[in-house]
Amino acid sequence: MAKAKTPSFIIDVELKGRKSDFLMIESELEVNRVIYNTSLGEYLKREKQMKRTIRYKKLVRISRAIKSHLAKNHNKEKKEYFENERKKLSEEFKKLREEFGLTEYSMHEYIKEIRNHFNGKTNSIIAQTTATRAWHTFKKKLFGSAKKVVFVKREEMDSFEGKNNHTGWRFKEEKVISKDRVFGLKVKEMDMYLKEAFHLLNSQQTFQYKNKDGETVSDHYKVKYVRIIKRVVRGIVRYYAQLVCAGYPPVKRDRKTGQVKYPLGKGPVGIDIGTSSIAVSSTTKVLLKNLAENIKKVEHVQREIRLYNRKLDRSKRATNPQNFDEAGRIRKGKKQWKFSTNYKKLKALLKELYRKLALYRKLSHQYEVNRMVMLGDPFCVEEMNFRSLQKRAKKTEISEKTGKYKRKKRFGKTIARRSPATFIRILSKKVTTLGGTFIKVKTSSFKASQYDHRADKYKKKELKERWHIFDDGT
Repeated sequence: MAKAKTPSFIIDVELKGRKSDFLMIESELEVNRVIYNTSLGEYLKREKQMKRTIRYKKLVRISRAIKSHLAKNHNKEKKEYFENERKKLSEEFKKLREEFGLTEYSMHEYIKEIRNHFNGKTNSIIAQTTATRAWHTFKKKLFGSAKKVVFVKREEMDSFEGKNNHTGWRFKEEKVISKDRVFGLKVKEMDMYLKEAFHLLNSQQTFQYKNKDGETVSDHYKVKYVRIIKRVVRGIVRYYAQLVCAGYPPVKRDRKTGQVKYPLGKGPVGIDIGTSSIAVSSTTKVLLKNLAENIKKVEHVQREIRLYNRKLDRSKRATNPQNFDEAGRIRKGKKQWKFSTNYKKLKALLKELYRKLALYRKLSHQYEVNRMVMLGDPFCVEEMNFRSLQKRAKKTEISEKTGKYKRKKRFGKTIARRSPATFIRILSKKVTTLGGTFIKVKTSSFKASQYDHRADKYKKKELKERWHIFDDGT
């Protein structure tokens, strides 16, 4: 039986401690990196062994045959038959994977020896979580959503976490504890949000939420588990604790009156979000604006990123001329790259710029969300698969006008700059926290652009048609 999920929020606080304490974190990060890489390597070995078997090859052939029959046949009975065969086949694949240890929990046993090799430097539950992390990475390759797995390089592991707040790294009395080490938390005196969050945790106040069956369930505020994160901020390494808490995040209040700063409005709100802009319609206001444009710093940082990328490219070409052909394209085959000291410095500066961009973009989204929640309730938005819009087109097409190949690029850069999915996630979290309703509507069934609300019917039209003409001519 799956564990019941409770509403959660995260408290992100910087750790206070001595240099020796932080060296312990670095040591534990390195141990978890070895566990992660070893788990990935073992999964790849087991997969290779499984794919060499006659049984696996036979199942693959059957799978291709079923797929071919389903594509050709339009007969209902035959389709049902082949669908049932496909389900049976998936069960066979599952049994085969279990035989070769290609499951999440099989790796938990395997990593015990690795943990013992490091004299138990990391907690057993943290080691299991790292192995699970490796499983989620490998699972993408196993089921075809990724082509390969990437191993973590030395000193590049940036986080680890536990499963509960009882063993390993834990939160107690506004401090983070691990073994005999005690870390304080850097909390500003005027940070009312953190103080209210700690008050909810310390007093173990109750909250209510609806489970999957629609029943109202009561629980109390608590820390589920602690996540330790290493970040490089302005060239300085800092360590943070993320406290994953059960409950709803505290609502921002006015310092003088104590009332909710951004309360929910009244009346339905409709949202149509694109890759870079958002349209909002409520009973009191209509909006059409670009995402992440409130803060001017966003545009400035984006320009700096473009300039740094050019500098890096020039440096790479200057130190590795043998890896480029006469047209300036990267040569095929195995290559060795050499990077100058200046290149490494520029790359560190570029990483800092990306961190700033993410921060400014998030601040811009939060600013807009705080004002949008006051427009009404409930909120309705069409579902958008932004990940698929980021991908390049698969088909290679030639333009009829020019006779040249069409560009395969889509909306990757725009989505990276504007981050529409993050905006929707922040808005939905904010609305539900305030007790409102956030509804995601399926675009395929809703068909908003084809709906004639006067005649109460759908009328198909091409994508280039931007206006809707009703039956009476308006």
